[in-house]
Amino acid sequence: MMESRKVLLPEGVQDLLIDDCIYRRHIENKLMENFMQSGYMEVSSPTLEYYDLFSNDYLASNGDKMFKLIDTNGGILVLRPDCTVPIVRIVSTKMKDFVYPLKLCYVQNVFRIDEEQAGRKREFRQAGVELFGVASYRADGEVIITAIESLKNLGLENFQIDIGQVKLLKGILQTIGIQETEKQAIINHMENKNFIELDRLVEGLPIEADIKTILKKLPRLFGEPCEVLEEVKKLPLTVSMLEAVEDLEKVWRMIESYGLGKYISLDLGMVTSLKYYSGVIFKGFTKDLGVVLLSGGRYDRLMKDFDMDCPATGFAFVVNMITKALKIQENLKVKKKKHILLLEEAGSPAMTSAKVEDLRKEGYIVEVCLLEDTKEILEYTGRRKIDGIMRINKEGNLEKVQELGGL
Repeated sequence: MMESRKVLLPEGVQDLLIDDCIYRRHIENKLMENFMQSGYMEVSSPTLEYYDLFSNDYLASNGDKMFKLIDTNGGILVLRPDCTVPIVRIVSTKMKDFVYPLKLCYVQNVFRIDEEQAGRKREFRQAGVELFGVASYRADGEVIITAIESLKNLGLENFQIDIGQVKLLKGILQTIGIQETEKQAIINHMENKNFIELDRLVEGLPIEADIKTILKKLPRLFGEPCEVLEEVKKLPLTVSMLEAVEDLEKVWRMIESYGLGKYISLDLGMVTSLKYYSGVIFKGFTKDLGVVLLSGGRYDRLMKDFDMDCPATGFAFVVNMITKALKIQENLKVKKKKHILLLEEAGSPAMTSAKVEDLRKEGYIVEVCLLEDTKEILEYTGRRKIDGIMRINKEGNLEKVQELGGL
């Protein structure tokens, strides 16, 4: 007999119980605190958006990954599949007159129809930043530095940020006369580091020898920044390609000047499934978990779709992946408040209320006991891991009845 769906969950979603909620709130609060201390301001977009918002040339290929609904007026709605695009909508329609550079941050749910693998869910939380109005490398460096400092403040260890440059590959693919299917095959082989198939494909294309050399070499250039930059400058690059490399080098030098160079690796074969990126891109990993913890990059071209000639860059953390990584490293440390169970006994309701307020102001978790049987009270405090039991005596003062976890 099939189990009733009323007790089942749809594929790709999950319930969060008490500890997981505590961990998530702790991580999100720490991230948002760090964002705001860096000058970012919080915004929020609705869960429901019109499908048209995500139907531009850069996102249309992801249409099959969106949850779609039909509105009562016949319009097609989607559950938010991305956080950056809605924030671009907000900026272009409601924040054009704000002071720029404009620095925004968020924590929101995202919904995508992906195959569940490596812990990826169809509903997940993203926390991120978006920086509008700065075209120079300093904006790219700033957001990457913000990402690194945020992970450090959470206590994450052994993480790495891989940085790439979209302009290199896109610049080549836009100028050579080959089929779109062949361009996509090049991208796929680069993404998967499938050097054998990439070399075979490139050698068979009717393109210049110098372009073939660059296409075959780019995905092999990854690792220590100095070595990667030295090798890429040996290639027969065009002026625009060389400028893209120099821009990438400036970003790395800026991060290094902040004493954070040890977290950086370059990957000139990095590609991304979100086509709206137009410059420096990056992804974050940890050696303990082989999945992406964060990703981001520059998306100036996307802004023009919303009639704004405004440079922009940003990134998003995948909160549940960060939680998982911290658990694996045993670095998920949440400072818990002392928990008191207060017995009313001799105290009046008004007196009890006053004492509860005083204790909570001192930083304690206080709950008034609803049980009467002593055995039940002791069993409850033990199973809830309550730190101590207190009561109000006849003089109206608080006194300890039992100390369980050290008050």
